[in-house]
Amino acid sequence: MLSSMDRSAPHVPVSRRRLGKLPARSCQLGVVIALAMSIAACSSGEEDAQMAATTPTAGMGASAPCTAKPGMLRGHSAQTLMAGGLSRSFHYYAPQSLDPNQPAPVVFVAHGYLMNGDLMRQISGFEALAEQHGFVVIFPDGQGDRAAAPTMDPPWNVGQDVCQPIGAPAPLAMGDDQAFIDAMLDFARADQCVDENHVFMTGFSMGGYFSNHNGCVRSDLRAVAPHSAGSYDLSACPATPKPIMLVHFEQDGLIPYTCGTEARDRWLARNGCDAAAPPETRMVTGGLCEYYQGCPAGAQVAMCTLQAPEATSDEFALGHGWAGGATTSPAISMLSIPEAASASELVWGFFTEFAW
Repeated sequence: MLSSMDRSAPHVPVSRRRLGKLPARSCQLGVVIALAMSIAACSSGEEDAQMAATTPTAGMGASAPCTAKPGMLRGHSAQTLMAGGLSRSFHYYAPQSLDPNQPAPVVFVAHGYLMNGDLMRQISGFEALAEQHGFVVIFPDGQGDRAAAPTMDPPWNVGQDVCQPIGAPAPLAMGDDQAFIDAMLDFARADQCVDENHVFMTGFSMGGYFSNHNGCVRSDLRAVAPHSAGSYDLSACPATPKPIMLVHFEQDGLIPYTCGTEARDRWLARNGCDAAAPPETRMVTGGLCEYYQGCPAGAQVAMCTLQAPEATSDEFALGHGWAGGATTSPAISMLSIPEAASASELVWGFFTEFAW
């Protein structure tokens, strides 16, 4: 059910395009996790070797001048670097048309618990958007050995006392993810002029928790957009308020929809919005997005509430998938809900409208 703040959000009918036997909605989390691991392990580990051998030296820093950038990394490449005393991996994409000496926005896309950066890359379709709109997109691998396949190790530090998933507490990784983000930004700066005023983060599931957390602690992120996630109390955030879009399926069988509405309410309070002001409602495929009108400039809060079709046997959990995601393999299909509006397009549109 919708919370009291979700005034009049309708159940929008959605057509099915996938077929399969309906699983019992009461399946235990352990069964779901086992299914996810077995299918995700079969996902393609194929990498674009075209640019993987060319690795710029990290550490140039935000003050490096935007001149004589090599611009050698174009298209997709798999990369590794040292951060916080650990070897960390990520997938990097820069459009072919980028001028290396013109500032380019950067978007981080963080994966969920039983995923890796390459799986998130294939599901989200962000590379096509990057090519179309001229930004760099980075898909980091969480902690644990995720470069080859998903693992059971928790991927991200997401903060303490977050809204709990169904069936198990949210796990917490212990490495220095902030050093990792710093190192990936330095990596991008070494090859491409970065638009420092337009660095963004989105993420799915535990990657969405990570997006909430980084929106709180990092002042260099201009806006964040968690998908299917929750947060902790944001009242003590050191970073300034910023635009945020939250995306959640109302029927999410793993991260309750109430985790999303709680995070929304926390961001409304954090950003100094008038939560009582009626939101502007925009209909999208499979649901609606509410843009709260009582927010200060530069601190817009929006929430997209989507309706999940009935679960099928190729899904990880009812309503827990990337909206508008790809379905090109079993591992990708189980974490995608293609019938809904593209979360990637919604998120990028929000960034350009409210965080520019």
